[in-house]
Amino acid sequence: MIREFLTRVNPKQKKIFTELQTAIMALPETVESIEIDELEGEWCPAYRVRGSDLVWVHFDEHLWINFPVEPSFEKKVLQDENLDRRVIESVQEAEESGDTKWAKIQLRSDKEIEDIVAVLELRNSFLRA
Repeated sequence: MIREFLTRVNPKQKKIFTELQTAIMALPETVESIEIDELEGEWCPAYRVRGSDLVWVHFDEHLWINFPVEPSFEKKVLQDENLDRRVIESVQEAEESGDTKWAKIQLRSDKEIEDIVAVLELRNSFLRA
């Protein structure tokens, strides 16, 4: 399913996504699927932990991710001094959609994956707590 999906992705985004996907799938209890994002109306990889959203990956002009920001998760992010400034700002600027806030981060290169994975590791442990 994911391999078929990736045939439509441009090579640069595919390379970044493959690295990101490997890091996400290394997180405990993470499950991958391809689903329609109701907000964006497009098919994209979705990752969950124990039935809760970990992160969604989107392919447009740029590769970007979004993830829910519950108040208690936002507090953990703001207290974590090891997270990248851009990641923290995206959590602070998370936009309401329905009854949930969603943070959105663009990935322009594979150099940014480490910063993204740091917040996803935090989110993964938050969802398993």
